[in-house]
Amino acid sequence: MKRILMMAAIAAGFSICAGAQEAKSLDSYKSVRFYGIDFAPVQVVLADETAGEFINAFSGINELFVSEADKYVDPLATRLKMKIDYVNIDYALKSAETIDATELKTTKVPEPLSEEDLVYELQDLDIEPADGLGLFIAAGELNKATDYGTFYYVFFDNKTMEVLDVWPLKGKSGGIGLRNYWARAFYRTIAEINPTKFYQAKKKVKEGITDGAQAVKEKFTGKSE
Repeated sequence: MKRILMMAAIAAGFSICAGAQEAKSLDSYKSVRFYGIDFAPVQVVLADETAGEFINAFSGINELFVSEADKYVDPLATRLKMKIDYVNIDYALKSAETIDATELKTTKVPEPLSEEDLVYELQDLDIEPADGLGLFIAAGELNKATDYGTFYYVFFDNKTMEVLDVWPLKGKSGGIGLRNYWARAFYRTIAEINPTKFYQAKKKVKEGITDGAQAVKEKFTGKSE
């Protein structure tokens, strides 16, 4: 129901640009606030484990950003070439609690997340406004048949909640235990980050949201529509 209401708001002219404020580019920021991985939109493909086991693993993955920051957060900052000066996984943990276990698993490859999906996820996380740049990761697909996970890096102005850019990345899973197996998939997306892309992002910022999320269809499905 919340998704329907949010989509209605977008259709009615809801703007993530905070009114008439001019969109900022990513290189306007010197540091970033990191909010972990939002697993609420994820679809798990052809996995044997139960939905409950996955939901527990999702919380465990986010907890790694605190307990093993040197393995996950520090490399992320290095690849972004920006300081991560704040880590808060509380919003992601709360989001995992809202996952509908009956809709989590599927036998079909799901559609990539759309731009509207990611706008919804940012709004639904209800992150407290703060100065600076924010980043959360939206998990889209965890596919046991291919052993790959798809993750969307969503960069936003933490004060206006304006989405500045979206990077869809894939990582190969691996490791012992459900948590570690899919944490590895995210970890490997860090190595896929092209630092140059970060500083060229201002070229892609337009009114409203960018077309960054559309790239996942072109890159991973070969279709532009």
